Amino acid sequence: MKKTLIDIYKEKIFLENGEDALHLAGVIRRYGKDGWTKNKISEALGMIDPKFRSGANDISERRNEIMAMLMDPKNHLPMDEITIKLAEIEGISTKDYATFMAGWKKFLKENSAYFDDFLDLYLVFAMKKNQSSDNGIIDDLIKMTQNVDFLSLDLATFNTFEEIYNSLLPSDKKFVADSIKDPYVRGALTRNAKALLIVDGSNIAMVGSLYPDLNNIFLSFRLIGKMHEIPWPFKIIFDENFEYNLKGTQRRIFEERFQKHPDVKFHSPADELIIEIAKSTNSWILSNDRYHDYPRFNATFLRFDGKRVWKD
Repeated sequence: MKKTLIDIYKEKIFLENGEDALHLAGVIRRYGKDGWTKNKISEALGMIDPKFRSGANDISERRNEIMAMLMDPKNHLPMDEITIKLAEIEGISTKDYATFMAGWKKFLKENSAYFDDFLDLYLVFAMKKNQSSDNGIIDDLIKMTQNVDFLSLDLATFNTFEEIYNSLLPSDKKFVADSIKDPYVRGALTRNAKALLIVDGSNIAMVGSLYPDLNNIFLSFRLIGKMHEIPWPFKIIFDENFEYNLKGTQRRIFEERFQKHPDVKFHSPADELIIEIAKSTNSWILSNDRYHDYPRFNATFLRFDGKRVWKD
């Protein structure tokens, strides 16, 4: 007895990686539910096939067809080697694209119990075993943040991570979040308070010591990462002469990690710049200074005693 397309579909679901394909289709639909940006399209294409991220000439036509399907999965199906073979099995004409799509739309309507849209159909038949799945997406997110700390978390990484992370199922979100090593990075990516964190670097470095200690800053960020809400992005403000008080390893760490960082600023007195920034945005300020010498301004204050951080 000749197999129908649905017979082959069921075999792929149960014997190969069809469930992964349908899961991936669901992730992509959730990913694009608020509209497709250039970055989102690129990421979604990469989920389907890593080669599509490059936009290489030999795959550009197929890439464009799949891009059209991503943006309108109920009305567009790529007419390529895969779907032409499926059309032959189903008896759908391939003489021109209009006839081809008319046949597939009828098929989709008749088999709505199996397919939400053409993205489901295409991924089930196009995905090679172990090529790309939701597990692959999760692996990509984990790799993206594996060696990232607060000083290396850039805006592009944050935005890409946030867009894909928000499209995952709750169980997958927890798995990804638990895999992020740095507490502040984990908190910023998963529990962002939508506020700017301003760190009084000179003040925090001096907590509990006669000499500045950059370890205070690293520790305070880790502690902030364990709070219920995490302010991100951040700016660290140092007095202009701060570096001259550092020696040895402390000086080297400062030069390598802080001195040329785009979100580390120098101003004397540092208080002036901290207040200027705080007045123009929703801010949390990490400092033990009370700023009594300045007019009152609105901000959420965090204090640090060398062991813990708390809201004042």
